[in-house]
Amino acid sequence: METLQDGDSVGEALAQVQFATLLARPGIMPCYQPIVKLGDRTRVGYEVLARSRFVGLETPAKMFQVASQRTSKAELSRVCRMEGLRGAAVLTSDSQLYLNTHPAELNQPELLQSICALRRLYPDHRIVVEVHESGVTSLDFLRGLRAVLDDLEIGLAYDDFGAGQARLMELIEVPPDVLKFDVQLIQGLPAASAARRTAIASLIRMVQDLHVTPLAEGVETEEEAAICREMGFDLAQGYLFGHPQPAEHWISN
Repeated sequence: METLQDGDSVGEALAQVQFATLLARPGIMPCYQPIVKLGDRTRVGYEVLARSRFVGLETPAKMFQVASQRTSKAELSRVCRMEGLRGAAVLTSDSQLYLNTHPAELNQPELLQSICALRRLYPDHRIVVEVHESGVTSLDFLRGLRAVLDDLEIGLAYDDFGAGQARLMELIEVPPDVLKFDVQLIQGLPAASAARRTAIASLIRMVQDLHVTPLAEGVETEEEAAICREMGFDLAQGYLFGHPQPAEHWISN
């Protein structure tokens, strides 16, 4: 009889074998999660996310787990961005497309090269590059990235703000266009103390004073949406506004 451990080993081995095919074919299935204006729920963009039909590589976590073992995290991240833009051709041209980066790419010139290549291939797409600022070890790199993005007319977003240490120096020295407040800050708001709400509202005002747009991540209920709007968030995303879906889903919805 096959044990659970045996099954896990077989699944991992299959994932390893299929990973090269995932990159070469590629086998990425891009999905798009809406980003809305909180005021009127207008859909203004999508975060581009990656899925796969390959056994053992269905989710980003599984894909990047194998990529880590093969030191291919940066390569996989580049393929996800490329396929995400390719699949977005059917979406409205005025939608912003938020493309993720991986911490393994940060501080590396290959990231800048890959973004330049994307702009050459998709000159008319409205692109925003997401960076988890905790992975940035050099303000000089961040300044250089900002300069390249400005030249290419590409926006910059900092992701998961407040998930760990809030990197205020990066925020002040190299302000992004959009700051995405982490889901952990948002989903506790209905039951949060007045002091916690006041602190988050103060952060939102500080962000807006820097001419940065605050975005609430992980909004799942109408109560959370109402509180976020009251506190001053301009944008939001989360299951309340839509799950990640193939691009074709959003054409008629």
